[in-house]
Amino acid sequence: MMAALTMGQAVQAEDDAAVTEVAQTPPKDLYASFNLKYVTTDELAKNPGKYTIIDVRSQFSYDVLHVKGAYCVPFVLPKNEFDAKVKKIIAETKKPPAFYCNGPMCAMAHRSSIRMQEDGDPNTYVFADGILSMAEKYPANTLLYGEPLKSASELISDENFKAHLLSADKVIAQTDADPKAVIIDIRDPWQRAGISLFQMRDINIPLTDPAKLKETILHAKQSGRTLYFVDVKGKQVRWLQYLLRANNVTNYWFVKGGAQSLINAMQQ
Repeated sequence: MMAALTMGQAVQAEDDAAVTEVAQTPPKDLYASFNLKYVTTDELAKNPGKYTIIDVRSQFSYDVLHVKGAYCVPFVLPKNEFDAKVKKIIAETKKPPAFYCNGPMCAMAHRSSIRMQEDGDPNTYVFADGILSMAEKYPANTLLYGEPLKSASELISDENFKAHLLSADKVIAQTDADPKAVIIDIRDPWQRAGISLFQMRDINIPLTDPAKLKETILHAKQSGRTLYFVDVKGKQVRWLQYLLRANNVTNYWFVKGGAQSLINAMQQ
């Protein structure tokens, strides 16, 4: 198991905001030396008014599904901006923050709590179970596109998600064989670093531009073209799938492992 991080290592890790999972080590173990305080799904659902609930995922993910009453402060914001927004919210609510992200293997909520510790506020909590745990156990406590979930059955199942995953090798082979395929790289420009993984065939439309993303998706649907999506590590597309479902798009694929798996496949 990877050793727990020192304070300096944690600060360095914060700069790698594209990585929402740290190897295969649960962040709860990785950051054990910081003695972070945790709140469970049951505790948060039964006492939501006790905390200032803060979703540190992207605005896109928050808009798709979030805990009722949660504020959105993306961890990928510049550190000074992130810190200022969190402090402003806490000053208004006068309740300790409980940070959450995707789930037990997502490190952003832990890193957010560590940031508050560094700024002298030890009274912070991590809701490590994450958004899907709340949605599955207490659907009425979560909002899907702004409306309370009626039941967990409204969530996209693991089976449905996995049915649209293809290995990097298969994506490369299928897009090579289909010149009309629409390939959309949803990474932020700084994550993409100006490098096309498909010889300039791919379109860079980050999740921060949902209007353009939806327009491009619908145009591909109307044209009968197959859609392929690339993110950082194959995690962000999980939330993109809700947009596709809402618009009855069925002819699409995600790259298993995201851009990193494509890079690895191309280097072999």
